Amino acid sequence: MTLNNQFFIPNEIELERDVQQELLRWKEKRHKTVLQVEGPRQVGKTHEVKKFASSHYEQVIYVNLVRDEYGFEDSMSEPAFMEAYCSRSGLGHYQDDETTILIIDEIQESQAVYNSIRDLRERLNCDMIVSGSYLARTVNSRDFFLPAGIAYLRMFPLSFQEFCRAEGLEEIFVGLKLNGESDPEDYEKLEQAYRVYRQIGGYPQVVTTYLNGHSLGDCLDVLEDLVRTFTAESSRFFSNSTALSIFQEVYKAVLVQMVEEKKGTGRNFIEEVTNFVKDSVKEPVSRNEVRTAASWLLYSGVIGYCDLYNNGDVTDVVSNRRAYFADTGIANYVAGTVAIPVDAIEGILTETFAYTELNRLYQCPASRKTVLGDKPCFSVCGDYELDFVVVDKERIRYGIEVKSSDNRARSLHFYKEKGFVDRAFRAVPTHGDHGEKIETIPVYAIGKVLEQ
Repeated sequence: MTLNNQFFIPNEIELERDVQQELLRWKEKRHKTVLQVEGPRQVGKTHEVKKFASSHYEQVIYVNLVRDEYGFEDSMSEPAFMEAYCSRSGLGHYQDDETTILIIDEIQESQAVYNSIRDLRERLNCDMIVSGSYLARTVNSRDFFLPAGIAYLRMFPLSFQEFCRAEGLEEIFVGLKLNGESDPEDYEKLEQAYRVYRQIGGYPQVVTTYLNGHSLGDCLDVLEDLVRTFTAESSRFFSNSTALSIFQEVYKAVLVQMVEEKKGTGRNFIEEVTNFVKDSVKEPVSRNEVRTAASWLLYSGVIGYCDLYNNGDVTDVVSNRRAYFADTGIANYVAGTVAIPVDAIEGILTETFAYTELNRLYQCPASRKTVLGDKPCFSVCGDYELDFVVVDKERIRYGIEVKSSDNRARSLHFYKEKGFVDRAFRAVPTHGDHGEKIETIPVYAIGKVLEQ
């Protein structure tokens, strides 16, 4: 099909994203369902949806509710409103069939439109995609109700494999043997790419900035702009200056709680963050205020939670016990604004990378999901803490200890000897090898651990 360039202009460096295959699967199998594309601000939702639509549809109707100059919301009550809307917006005759797609972007800006999705689905025969970055605003509204007939697709920053694709290393990554039996040069190339990715993360604008000039400093500047933009846009959703100050401090608290947890404080995420914010804001702060701010970061896709398996028991789960940034680049930028030990940053970025890569196993569509649960888990038993425990659909328990250097995995040995995990993996920046009890894998290939 001819590319519809009226709505899609390729970037100078056009990244090949996995989401294109997910969108195609939806079109082929679930086209009678409205697709809601979610994800953080600037993760590439609009660009990728437009790219997909322009390649697979004859008519593309794109509506941005932030700047809806042709009155989409106001015209929905009209009998033949799509024909009228297309006419006003210069799109010509509306084709009410599967050769047409309606894209409603920034849908969180209109409660009325969001609540009308089911009605639109019944009235129109075209395919429909809705998208937004701040859907927590809609969900938290008193007037909100969840429309029926919606499929969900969550977008993330580029994975390490996608970054390797952009660097021309995907074939090496896909074919890599985790036990050290691949070509040593392949491991070196991937480790070098990992060192870069761990610092810059996977936001498309940051990745293209790196590909253009290979300047880590320029990437940090872009990351700063992303954080400032998100903070500024989020400010209108907080009721007063104190609430906004709390929100701004929660950013830093995510990293601080990771450092404190390693010291064995025993406090959960909200407790740790509340104590940090109280010291920073210098005003009375409640746990509920902190929880609200943290929830905004969560629903906006900036952070993600990690559950706890108590005492090595995968049936004894404590929800949302720890938080991580959902992108290593954001974690790296924020780390530069917080007074934490320099040597701790290395471990934080390594563990954040592991979390983001493992989290993709939990967020993929149910038909292809290979793990149990909805988010990564860590485990604590006495004085021992294991970074991650993954349980696959065969109930095999994978214990994973992440190291930024080639150190002995003390907790991993304990969990293996006690029978708390069936397979034990040490993820470190090395080529990997077999072990009698513990297997060593390259940390940058941690997302492939279930393939081992």
